[in-house]
Amino acid sequence: MKNIKNLKRTLSFISAAIACTMMATGCTDNSSTQSLSSSENSSIAETVAESDTSSAKSTILSDLSNDGDYDQVFSARDLDPSYSDITAEIVLSGSTVAVNGSGAKAEGTTITISQEGVYRISGSLDDGQIIIDADKAKVQLILDNADITCSTSSAIYGVDSDKIFITLAAGSKNSLTDGSAYSNVDESGAPDACIYSSDSITINGTGSLTVNGNYADGIHSKDDVVITGGTLVINAAADGIKGKDYVAAAGGDITITSGEDGIKSTNSTDTNAGFVYIKNGLFTIDAGNDAIQAETDLVTTGGTFDLTAGGGSSNATKVHTDEFGGHGGGMPEGDFGDFQSGGRTGQRGQLNADTSSDLTLVRLPNTAENTTTDSDTSTSTKGIKAGAEISISGGKFTIDSADDAVHSNGSISISGGTLSVIAGDDGIHAESEINISGGEVAISESYEGIEAAVINVSGGVVEVTSSDDGFNASDGTSQGGMGTYSSGAQLNISGGSVYVNSDGDGLDSNGDMTISGGNIIVNGPTNSGNGALDGNNGITVTGGTIIASGASGMAEAPGKDSTQKCVSATFDSTIPAGTLVTLTDDSGNEIVSFTSVKAFNNVVISSADISTGTTYTFYTGGSTTGSADSYGVYSSGYKGDGTESGSFTANDIVSYIGQQSMMGGGRGGMGRPGGDFHMPTDENGDAIAPDDIPNGGFGGMTPPDGEFGGHGRGRNNMQQVQ
Repeated sequence: MKNIKNLKRTLSFISAAIACTMMATGCTDNSSTQSLSSSENSSIAETVAESDTSSAKSTILSDLSNDGDYDQVFSARDLDPSYSDITAEIVLSGSTVAVNGSGAKAEGTTITISQEGVYRISGSLDDGQIIIDADKAKVQLILDNADITCSTSSAIYGVDSDKIFITLAAGSKNSLTDGSAYSNVDESGAPDACIYSSDSITINGTGSLTVNGNYADGIHSKDDVVITGGTLVINAAADGIKGKDYVAAAGGDITITSGEDGIKSTNSTDTNAGFVYIKNGLFTIDAGNDAIQAETDLVTTGGTFDLTAGGGSSNATKVHTDEFGGHGGGMPEGDFGDFQSGGRTGQRGQLNADTSSDLTLVRLPNTAENTTTDSDTSTSTKGIKAGAEISISGGKFTIDSADDAVHSNGSISISGGTLSVIAGDDGIHAESEINISGGEVAISESYEGIEAAVINVSGGVVEVTSSDDGFNASDGTSQGGMGTYSSGAQLNISGGSVYVNSDGDGLDSNGDMTISGGNIIVNGPTNSGNGALDGNNGITVTGGTIIASGASGMAEAPGKDSTQKCVSATFDSTIPAGTLVTLTDDSGNEIVSFTSVKAFNNVVISSADISTGTTYTFYTGGSTTGSADSYGVYSSGYKGDGTESGSFTANDIVSYIGQQSMMGGGRGGMGRPGGDFHMPTDENGDAIAPDDIPNGGFGGMTPPDGEFGGHGRGRNNMQQVQ
């Protein structure tokens, strides 16, 4: 991070005594011998002045921009909760307070600390408050079985200090509760949290603390919040933990139930502030909105996270539309030259009766591109979210979110850690770039699994299950009818293990798709409106291993710029899920042996083991003595007892078995004008003349008025109905 200027907002009051009077009005027991007279309950004038933070803090934050060492935000005292001398003992007894020592005084049940020091607090306070008003002072509160309730304001209120340490004494159980209505809400800079401070807050120690934020937030600092230890249970009507400049954690067991965000940073005016850094700790968060939200960067190097946002994926509010309409409903005897009747009629998205599909389509209005709408655009319900960058190099995440599980308005980098994700929308979404170089990502439920303008996978293990695209490289460019090449969209896989089970496209790029390494398994769509592989500028394969199975209607093979041999095989009949499929060379050696979790009739295989001039044969069924990995790929052991289902000789970069759709072709007429069509091909990849097409001419593209060509790809809007 760069140097942060003007981090602290210092509150200046006319006098400390008047400040105490103000707070006493909210939380003083009138039966106390120290209660204040009504004449003292007067409003005060507040002067707010901006000032630079300490030079030490400025140096630390400046260093972050140079070396990225976020550990510098933790001071030695943050990490060490020990103390020696006690400045004052504060003993709470229902409606009375006893102060033994210096630096603090009680007026009724309001305790004001005005000097730097260490203050041990014990006992129970029925309706009172701790106020810290000690200019430029470091104040350490030792909560040692303290229970404080304030009915009309914050239980702990930091008016002015350098930093407040809240240390949870070993073996202690502490509780802080505020009221559901505050008495001073109209004042400038008024508190809004059970623990509120205008300056930094650190929570450490080994005891426990329950924070009940009935009015709004549980913990709120107008500077920063640091947590290095303790067991915290936070119940908040609004946000659980909120720090303006940053929230950082190096330990602790933290449970948050919040009506709005769980943990958040809020500085939206200084792009160098507003980050969340988590080094370690246990976090269980059930948030009405985002579980963890950073205005700029969100960085994790460790920790265990169990996050629920917006009630989880079962509460997804997104409505998705997709411009692909599946097969057209053309006349069975359409004529190539008949633009008017060859591909007549049909609702948008209507599937042919002779097309096997588990997809239900409904008619939707035309749009220029895929759209995503939210029934409540004012509410964000994401698991973790950042305005600039998310960096995960460690940590164990379990996320269930109504919207995206991991979302950045900028970029996302995953180099370590584990993520188990259930998302109502995208599993992982970035507006600009996603880089996965390590770690384990398991997205077991999502609309689209991983989406960004640029997606790079160079390592790690990535597993995606999606009701639409598994990977979607999209820069937001309008895709029109048949898709438009987007120069800003890239999907690059150079290493790691990638597994996709998608109802939409498995790997989809609106721009370039390059595969140069890694092990890639795609269980693609069973409907012919999508393909296991889909690249608007073709697919370039120079390395790695690919097994991509799915429906043949929109099947796409690697393109002419590829350098590694591959085959696209379309079978005469659908291969049931769980059927062993084996590719062997002319000596009987296994190249690939696998089973798919879904039925399919096309598979694309690319492997460095496919050699020029060698003949290869597919076998379906049969058995093996080999063991399968978790993705259905078997080690050697095929018994040779399957049914021969096609063969090819690898003379070209791409070989074909069976009739290839090439994104179109089939039964029905060309349809009305409205877009391009694609020529069907034979098993060699050569175009089939009109007379050779069974039952008619070329499948056309769906025109804007909803009348169809035949088996050409209809690019109208559709919605999947569960």
